[in-house]
Amino acid sequence: MASASIKRQRKRRRVDQDGDPEFQVAPMVDVLLVLLLFFMAITSTEVLKKNPNLVLPEAEHGSKPERKQTHVITINIGWDKPTTTAQFSMDGQGYPTADSLSAPLITRRTKDPQAYVLIRADQDVQYSNVADLMNACAAAGIGTVTFSVIHKVVAPGSAPGAGGAN
Repeated sequence: MASASIKRQRKRRRVDQDGDPEFQVAPMVDVLLVLLLFFMAITSTEVLKKNPNLVLPEAEHGSKPERKQTHVITINIGWDKPTTTAQFSMDGQGYPTADSLSAPLITRRTKDPQAYVLIRADQDVQYSNVADLMNACAAAGIGTVTFSVIHKVVAPGSAPGAGGAN
């Protein structure tokens, strides 16, 4: 019996004599992979909302929205110069007219009553196309519509009333 208790004491002494814990690499890699997948999933949904072919209009007095980005329905309106027609898209899917967006907008509004529409229209799009889209939003029961623009930086001395050259 005495030899069994001596063996237990020896095992206890050998376990952690230097006091430094071992660094576990495998759990760290697991956590990093989960984070990588999370950010890839979020980025891919944001990329679907953006259209690199759009040239947004400039605005001197534009401001960032105060609403949460979780309730936004992004609609792109592109302009096809050869055919002079507007091209509507939402969630990566194209629609021939603004009226054809009414049913998908109603569906999105039903799922998220706080949803609002963010219109990203090319600077060449005619106003009538934007007005048709706003009417489709109203028909779907969405009363809040915002526009995406590029903030125009005014150089010092060129602002209206600053005495710049005419």
